[in-house]
Amino acid sequence: MDGSDAQAPAGGIAVADLKIAVHASPREITEDWRALEHALPVSVYQSFEWIDCWTETATAPQGIRPTIVSIRHGARLVAVLPLGIERVGPLRVARFLGGDHANIRMGLFDPVFAAALDARSTGDLLRTVAGRIRGVDLFDLDAQPIAWADIPNPLAVHTDATPARCDVGMMRLETDFASVLKAHRGAKKAKKRRWQANTLEPVGGFTLRRAGSQEEALAILDTYFAQKAAWFRSQGIADSFAEPGVADFFRALVRRRWSGDESALIELDALEFDGGIRAILGSGTQSGRLSGYFMSVSDDDWRRVSPGELMLYEVIAASCARGLRALDLGRGDERYKASWLDVNEPHVRAIVPVTPAGRAAAALLRLADRTERAVRGNPRLWKLAKTIRRWRGRDEKTPADAD
Repeated sequence: MDGSDAQAPAGGIAVADLKIAVHASPREITEDWRALEHALPVSVYQSFEWIDCWTETATAPQGIRPTIVSIRHGARLVAVLPLGIERVGPLRVARFLGGDHANIRMGLFDPVFAAALDARSTGDLLRTVAGRIRGVDLFDLDAQPIAWADIPNPLAVHTDATPARCDVGMMRLETDFASVLKAHRGAKKAKKRRWQANTLEPVGGFTLRRAGSQEEALAILDTYFAQKAAWFRSQGIADSFAEPGVADFFRALVRRRWSGDESALIELDALEFDGGIRAILGSGTQSGRLSGYFMSVSDDDWRRVSPGELMLYEVIAASCARGLRALDLGRGDERYKASWLDVNEPHVRAIVPVTPAGRAAAALLRLADRTERAVRGNPRLWKLAKTIRRWRGRDEKTPADAD
């Protein structure tokens, strides 16, 4: 499959005229990637440094073959697809790198090139990319925004794209936090914060501490892993941070963050009071937007004061003071997110088969997707599903856990 019979998309760029290459590492196109990234309003998840960290730490332990696709029109780089090939049973599946830890997954597209693609030409492009990769049965391109920074995502219009299981909520920020607070039930939030501050006053109040060194960040990160592992066990959920290479990936982000080159890769905020860390937020910032990677709250008696909500209040105020324009907390519909995030960014999942085996698998994946969306869309069913998950998690605890 060489793409020689591909149709020309609107705008006069023929897919057959594109130069498509496959690279084993982002470092093979470092300079061009960075130049394209700096010319676009990309999220932190599409930055060269984020993808390079993931490639260096997580792909080998997870058995993923990095497959970085560069697309050029003439000598100019017009798109990058940061993919990886995973074995799923007998199938070879191409997915965006980062897995569930990349809340926003998409390629980097030059806006002029992106505007030249429609549903038909996007299909032609993916078929050509499959031919260059060789040995791929299926594209599973999940968690793609329909648009990013008001620029349409061309792969989101593929004929096989359907609504993703979860969207991402975000909020717009202003330099005046009071205005932002007012737009988000500010009186109620301010009243609760006063109650929290008064409640914590007898133990010395609270402090929001942002890690200021590599050592401090790594210590906060280790506390996060411990807090989140306990929460996952209590909910009967597999610990995604215990998967091979994931903890090493976040530690690598920390080390690169304090190398002096990429200060926005990861920030660790910790809310402290009564001698301990009670809540943690890990995030990255790119293009004026803070994206939350993860959040945890200590499982102790202090949960009654909602330390996670208090931390978010302080982080959002600090983000306004920093001049950031937007903030998101990743995928999911948790209550603490809904109280702040008032802009829904719809996402899609494009399950695109390449081979006959891929077509059979795609039908099963789409059925599972529809089922999960139906459960999530029904409050009673979703509540029941989460209750069953917690029961199962308790039943699977070891005797030591039960003690």
